[in-house]
Amino acid sequence: MKKLDDIPKKNVFDVPDGYFEKLPGVIQSRVAKPERLASWNPWLITRVAVPVLLLVGAGIFWFSQPQQITGYADIEYELGQIDQDQLSLFLDDNELQAEELMETVTWSEDDLRALEEQVYEGFTTTAEDLDALLEDFDDGL
Repeated sequence: MKKLDDIPKKNVFDVPDGYFEKLPGVIQSRVAKPERLASWNPWLITRVAVPVLLLVGAGIFWFSQPQQITGYADIEYELGQIDQDQLSLFLDDNELQAEELMETVTWSEDDLRALEEQVYEGFTTTAEDLDALLEDFDDGL
């Protein structure tokens, strides 16, 4: 077995001249990043500011729309808020004639069917009831 002392001692590594003197500066230049000045970043604008502006615009549009009455309960509530005296005065002073009203209102077939269903919804009369009503009417004339 060889002994450690029998191995010849020679320097197998060669270091260039001035290597260790330059090494700290080389390491510092690789590690230290130059400080960036705060600048305008288009990525930030497109990624953050544009969606925020779109949401603000959509919110303004949404809340600037007039509130629509959506259900039957809402209509009842709104009608209940009308002062009866003012409504009576308005109807008395209204110059609108039935013919003018018919010209301005357009009804679709579906609207008319829905109105008919609403009117006759609670109407449960038999033919006998109608005959009796007609007899009473004829007797009164």
